[in-house]
Amino acid sequence: MPRFDTPLHTNDQSIDRVLNTGLPVVLVIWRDSLDGSLDETLRQIAQNDAGRLLVARVDASANPQTAARVAGPLPALITYRDGQEVARAEGVTSATAREHVDFLLGRGPQPQARPAAARAAQGAPSKPVAVSDASFQRDVLESDLPVLVDLWAPWCGPCHMIAPVVEKLAGEYAGRLKVAKLNVDENPATANAYHVQGIPTLLIFRGGRVVDRIVGAAPEPLLRGKVDAALRSA
Repeated sequence: MPRFDTPLHTNDQSIDRVLNTGLPVVLVIWRDSLDGSLDETLRQIAQNDAGRLLVARVDASANPQTAARVAGPLPALITYRDGQEVARAEGVTSATAREHVDFLLGRGPQPQARPAAARAAQGAPSKPVAVSDASFQRDVLESDLPVLVDLWAPWCGPCHMIAPVVEKLAGEYAGRLKVAKLNVDENPATANAYHVQGIPTLLIFRGGRVVDRIVGAAPEPLLRGKVDAALRSA
């Protein structure tokens, strides 16, 4: 394949093709303009690691589908290997860009995630939040972020089986996805409104509407795939 030694400019139509070229990809999503220092760092990375990775840039203003991969501050950097996300940073700087590239190419440790305190400051909880019939409108239907709602009950064995996965997703997707838990025994109105007949039932909301439904203790890869699909189409 061609050896690219400068950042590529891609878009919603070609992004999947870029991510599946066979090389690791550093995807930078930006809006309006890039800081000069970060822009120069990306050029240096593309030149120095030509043949080992691709650096791709997407203007969020003109490419809403790709922009939907990020809910936090721009510019954002997402690294991919074999088409799968490896790591990401939002509000990225030159230093964090280099850290993520080194990790992607096996030259350095995994970059540190933003502290929980920083997430909380942006109103993005890193743990599931309890919601009720009374708070459902505010906490789920009016949420600025997509919401994964776990409808459960204390006596439900499969609900306890899936709970660690739900909690894990809340931490990993903090800032992009809100994760909520609703006890159906204590909040039957919401369960009835969404025709929940078996638990656990997990509903994914975006813009106040259900975009996906998972019934039963789904395996983590399936649940993660459903979440990723909902975020991509947000």
